[in-house]
Amino acid sequence: MKRFVIKPYNFGELAQMYYPDHNYDSALRHFREEMHLTRGMWPAMVAEGYCENTRVLTRSQVRTIVRFLGEP
Repeated sequence: MKRFVIKPYNFGELAQMYYPDHNYDSALRHFREEMHLTRGMWPAMVAEGYCENTRVLTRSQVRTIVRFLGEP
């Protein structure tokens, strides 16, 4: 099994890592929902510079996601 690497990721690429059984659009929708529903995650992401239009996640944003959701 390959170890997850904290690096910049395309939002859709990371969404599909977290939701591999979903099609691309469904993975995006579920990933965004998870960001809003996981307590404290949305404010932490905004503090890292994330907004709804973000297409490429920075290392620090990916690190924040992993802190809240674990590795994909």
